[in-house]
Amino acid sequence: MKILHLIIAVFVLLLCRPVAPVMAQQGWNIMTEELPPYNFVQDNQVHGICTDVLLQLMGKNGISIDRKAIQMLPWARAYRMVQEIPGSILFSTGRTAEREDLFKWVGPITDLTIGLTALKERKIKLKSLADVEKYTIGTIRDGAPEQLVLKGGVQERNLDRIASPGANIKKLQAGRVDLFAFNVPSTRYLMIKMGLDPDNYENVYTLKQVDLYYAFHRDTDDRLIQAFNKTMQEMKQPDATGKSEVDRIIAGYLNP
Repeated sequence: MKILHLIIAVFVLLLCRPVAPVMAQQGWNIMTEELPPYNFVQDNQVHGICTDVLLQLMGKNGISIDRKAIQMLPWARAYRMVQEIPGSILFSTGRTAEREDLFKWVGPITDLTIGLTALKERKIKLKSLADVEKYTIGTIRDGAPEQLVLKGGVQERNLDRIASPGANIKKLQAGRVDLFAFNVPSTRYLMIKMGLDPDNYENVYTLKQVDLYYAFHRDTDDRLIQAFNKTMQEMKQPDATGKSEVDRIIAGYLNP
């Protein structure tokens, strides 16, 4: 009789046990693009601020992710796949009104400022983009920062359009361009990698500020999304030192 009661008790416990979200039991299709210091390849693995935060976020929810499983893909391809393939995650994704209903969102992770960087010693002051008429702006041809500059009314004759952010930074250092239009954290990170002191430079004009998120396929279980968002907020809470887990990850890349 005792054995029967034990069997019944175990059966009841199994019935009452919360069912794990289906997506948690399946493989994840995780994708990102090359955007240092947020996401980049080093030693054949993906690293970066948003990559490290994601690994911590998933781990805290009992989901182990191998860095080697994260795919570095062209943005257009990854953006299409995250909408088509259940279990997909794309980062780092700007959350906009146009994209709001296409995905389920976890974040914000951090923000990204796109701006105009100048040498501090130049003491360049800009109240609007109209003030850049007398300056030359280094841009990445057809990149989002360049598009923002042109949309703001800057003439193409004021641009020095090339393909490499590193080359633009060298030109900025040498005085061959007055300003560099790019996302500010990536500019700082690249300067550190190039052996330059980023504190000798400053963002003199902000073109746009975007919050970065993890975009999940729309079929992702809402319970998982809620759990991830709860964990994200916990990771952004400052401790007794005034710093959060996310702050420390960011500092590891931008203030090594």
